[in-house]
Amino acid sequence: MKILNPKRIRKLMTEKKIYSILIAAGGTGGHIFPAIALADKFKLDGHKVVIAGTGNELEKKIFAQHEIDTVYFENRFKDVSGFRKYTSLFTPPKSDLIKYVRDFNPNLVLGMGGYASLDVCKSAGYIAEYKDSEEHFMMHDLITPYVAIHEQNSKAGRANRYIANSRARGVIEGFPGAFDWKTKFLQTSTDDLIFLGNPVRSEILDMKQNVRSYSKYSKNPRILVLGGSQGARSINYSIPDAIQELSGEMHVEVMHQTGELDYVKICEMYKDNEFSADVFPFIEDMAQAYEWADLVIGRSGAMTVSELSALGMPSILIPYPHAMDNHQLFNARFLEEKKATVIINDKELSSEHLIETIKRILSEDGTLQDMAEAAFDETFVNASENITQFCYKMIEKPPLITSIYPAE
Repeated sequence: MKILNPKRIRKLMTEKKIYSILIAAGGTGGHIFPAIALADKFKLDGHKVVIAGTGNELEKKIFAQHEIDTVYFENRFKDVSGFRKYTSLFTPPKSDLIKYVRDFNPNLVLGMGGYASLDVCKSAGYIAEYKDSEEHFMMHDLITPYVAIHEQNSKAGRANRYIANSRARGVIEGFPGAFDWKTKFLQTSTDDLIFLGNPVRSEILDMKQNVRSYSKYSKNPRILVLGGSQGARSINYSIPDAIQELSGEMHVEVMHQTGELDYVKICEMYKDNEFSADVFPFIEDMAQAYEWADLVIGRSGAMTVSELSALGMPSILIPYPHAMDNHQLFNARFLEEKKATVIINDKELSSEHLIETIKRILSEDGTLQDMAEAAFDETFVNASENITQFCYKMIEKPPLITSIYPAE
């Protein structure tokens, strides 16, 4: 390692006004959508951005709807045993990934969590060791990119915990306290650990809803049911009977996202109950759905909770019980502690329980309004701006310089 003089460092920092940023994200929508929100902001600020994913069908479908450069690499942690995952942590990423990162020469690698992002973050530490042609034997100074990670959930995942302890110089929490004392104690490379929230998609923020007013209804209460993600069948099957019985006491309108697998069955259930609901396998325009709704019922994935916070939306949340480290329960508690949601455990979910909870929220004077005010959190409105500024400050630090010499 060679230390350059301050004048050389300042020159390196000021010569490149347009930053190159590599975002590692893939696997599920919970990692993909915040990556897109940040990529859009980086691009808006005039920087070059590429998202590195794994190339699964969901990624390709979502990324195709956005004008963002993408590149795909095999996820060697997918569909392997826990032992294989553990041993892979101590071996280098595949050479094609290391070569890409070296050639792209990013100023920053930003990992969005999950095993899909792990090798991309690790590769930043291996580029000085990679040689694929004679040109790499020339003497030169190699700038090793800084690595930052963003954790969406209230409990940090294993991949992010590993990177936080080994590679990351910046750690961003989507919810406060995502990294526990053990991770903080074991940190060896992290300069900054900060809660900045989860970036919410611009089309949702563009609603400019802030805290909504519920003082007088000019319409029937509107319930948005989000039952279309992994493990949401219990929600899908409980709602139609609950709504049918509830409609005997109060008039409500329902929009229900079921997912592809349950769509036909849920349509039949509403038809048998003689209740007219707007049922969709997938809601394309979530911004419009949120704008329409007064109360949201669904799982408590990180992005759902973040969107509810950014918009000030009252909710009933049923955490997915099989989520890693039970993180959905802790996500929901972020809103419950502010009295912005009511949590129903999945094992306690029933039509009767739903009816009682919905009636209490919609019938008690001022409850819906109070929940809306409690839910609204400006941290999530400003998350994209604050996270990108945090990243720029990291990039502007004195670069990590490694001297590469010709082979003897």
